[in-house]
Amino acid sequence: MFKKLGFFLFAMGVSASYAIAGGGEAACYSQCDDDLIQCTIDRPKSTGACTKIHQICYKSCDPYLP
Repeated sequence: MFKKLGFFLFAMGVSASYAIAGGGEAACYSQCDDDLIQCTIDRPKSTGACTKIHQICYKSCDPYLP
């Protein structure tokens, strides 16, 4: 019975840590969007490069990618 209780508490702790760690993702994506806007303002003729940088930024925000 103690093993089951211990495993349950361990699982709760792991899920709570994922919930806390996941809070920064929205801020990361928001920063990428802000950087895209600033890039297109600073370099209006380089929108393709800005879009590529934006895509790379989004990929770096995804915690499930290797």
